[in-house]
Amino acid sequence: MALTSKALEVLKELKRISSVNLTTHILYGSDEALTLFRESPEALFMSDCLDFDVVVFEANLGKEPEILTDTFEIEGYSLIDQNTYDRLHDNLCKKVKNMVIEPRNQKGAKKLGN
Repeated sequence: MALTSKALEVLKELKRISSVNLTTHILYGSDEALTLFRESPEALFMSDCLDFDVVVFEANLGKEPEILTDTFEIEGYSLIDQNTYDRLHDNLCKKVKNMVIEPRNQKGAKKLGN
């Protein structure tokens, strides 16, 4: 996926933020995900939206986090606290798990029904 100028701008800004000598928690993603989050974190939790990720920058450790650039269009970001990071990470893991487990369960149910 080719990055848009908006995505490149966001990535440049994230790199600048990561150079601060602090631990910084960031939510980044599509406009849809960020709009839901700004409405309320619960709105994003309850949605089916998967167009976001959360990362931790720890500049003092000299390690840059992986930013997903080919999974969804990066249109913005928001600084978040540790608790929100933990909740969003957990929510994203559960959504992905449900995408994998549910189809497997449906396959198993079809086999049992035959």
